[in-house]
Amino acid sequence: MSRSVTDRDGEEPDAPARLTAALKEPPSRRVFVPPAIDQAILITARRQLAKPERAGFGFIRSWFAWPAVATACLALAGIIYFATKPVRQEITFAREDLNQDGRVDILDALQLAREARAGSKPSSALDLDGDGVVDRRDAEIIATHAVKLEKGGRS
Repeated sequence: MSRSVTDRDGEEPDAPARLTAALKEPPSRRVFVPPAIDQAILITARRQLAKPERAGFGFIRSWFAWPAVATACLALAGIIYFATKPVRQEITFAREDLNQDGRVDILDALQLAREARAGSKPSSALDLDGDGVVDRRDAEIIATHAVKLEKGGRS
């Protein structure tokens, strides 16, 4: 019956006789190792067994690295999306600008007068005098405003 080396019941394990004799040999007999070789082995062992040192806050940095990269990617995607998306400009015209050319002028007054004379119902927003009816008086208000000269302007 062979016993394993891990038996701890006080009996000697089965091992070759030369190994057992070498292990029982007193420590007074030492093998000479030159100091240069001993130092080289020590330096190599320290280098291999040493834990790599992290520059401060390594644990915190790893927690923020992936979310920061993901946020940067999302921000970049958003910038690209909105930069390439055509801009739809909402053009708002004054309510008196009937022909929507960007100016309130005599042409707008003329168009409102024609619509009022023809009997069509223009928008109630064009009731500029507030009498509840869109008529020629509202067209006159637009015409007066269109031909009015500002103070200090050229005559």
